[in-house]
Amino acid sequence: MFDKRVMRAAKFGYIPDSVMKDIIDIKPVMLSDSRMSTRVTLDRVITEEERAVLDNVAIVGKDCVAVHRYAPEIKKSYFYVV
Repeated sequence: MFDKRVMRAAKFGYIPDSVMKDIIDIKPVMLSDSRMSTRVTLDRVITEEERAVLDNVAIVGKDCVAVHRYAPEIKKSYFYVV
């Protein structure tokens, strides 16, 4: 289920275990600057402590939050692993 980029980032400690447990979707994407990356979607919003751990050059967009169209109370965090 997990992508090589995500597993490598978890192995080096770039992604905390609490975040790894809440992953619901992993999708390979191309960023606007033509870099290949993996979008990781969580079923919750990440905490400030987890953001501090995710502060790394391998992680892009750690502050992104998706809001459900018809139910704005449903929020999911996502970020990109380069």
